[in-house]
Amino acid sequence: MAPAPMASLDRRRVLKAVLAGAAGAVPLGGALAAPVPDRTYRIFMVLGRGESDNEFGFKDYLARRGLRVEYTIRNAGGDPARLPAIVDEIREQRPDLIYSWGTPQTRGLVGPYDEPDPGRYITDIPVVFTFVAAPLDARIVPDLARPGRNVTGTVHIAPIPVQMNTIQAYRPIRRLGVVFNPAERNSVLTVEDLRAEAAGRGVELLEEPVPLLAEGKPDADAVPGLVARLADRGAEMLYIGPDTFIAFHNRSVVARTALERRLPTFSVTELIVRTDRAMLALASSSYGIGRFTAYKATQILLDGLSPGTIPVETLKRFSIIINMPVVRELEFYPPISLLNFAEVIDS
Repeated sequence: MAPAPMASLDRRRVLKAVLAGAAGAVPLGGALAAPVPDRTYRIFMVLGRGESDNEFGFKDYLARRGLRVEYTIRNAGGDPARLPAIVDEIREQRPDLIYSWGTPQTRGLVGPYDEPDPGRYITDIPVVFTFVAAPLDARIVPDLARPGRNVTGTVHIAPIPVQMNTIQAYRPIRRLGVVFNPAERNSVLTVEDLRAEAAGRGVELLEEPVPLLAEGKPDADAVPGLVARLADRGAEMLYIGPDTFIAFHNRSVVARTALERRLPTFSVTELIVRTDRAMLALASSSYGIGRFTAYKATQILLDGLSPGTIPVETLKRFSIIINMPVVRELEFYPPISLLNFAEVIDS
């Protein structure tokens, strides 16, 4: 979709384009599905924030396909320092498949595609990743259509031009604010792409990176002040990207501070809108993404395909989610045309 300003386009037509695309249904199997062997598969899950709907969707899909699975679950908590020990444990266990959540975990497990180092990374066990927003920029795979290594997976966010279309369909703006963790590669790459897209639309991106503490970790105590500073700088909406530190670990304080400062919020994931009073999201269901990731796992485990031949994909179906109590509190109402397509939370 061309990144044209919403003011020059018919909103209904653009919104249909935002929500159009592949059906996004995840195949469950049927007459042509590969038979399930009478065995127990071992899957090692490396998480960044504990189990969530994404993992529940993954497990549910495999259970419905009839696979018996023994899971080993390790939570890295977004800390790269924990990953070498996890890599050693994986080498010792030799599971049938590795499930990896998030960019830091996946990079720490498989390394960059142009620097494969079997001494540091897993290079000989299939890996399926999820919740990696930019696998090309993160150098996890060189090509989405054909990853070419022992790695494939799913992308969970809509393209940034589509995100901007959604924001400006809600309300044309000229200043967009973002708070992000500069130590999280996924977040830095997203802000770089967002900066370029916003500039092409005549939108000023106001950036507030979270300061880092002496040990290199972001300072959570600084987050409320950064959100408030964006409001003072004239941001008309706060962008909440695929940033684990901001959108998950600190989502409550981000949403609360934005609401206190009467700053509308847009998120690329659903949780902060459903549970923490952010205003607007364009997102795929975490449960659905988990199921889609599991489908790719069955292509490896049951169909015998190499991960390097399985495309990295997104569901291509996204929901616009609007938290109406927040809308009413801010008196920042969407156009009726947007409500025709949105999921409205009203409690």
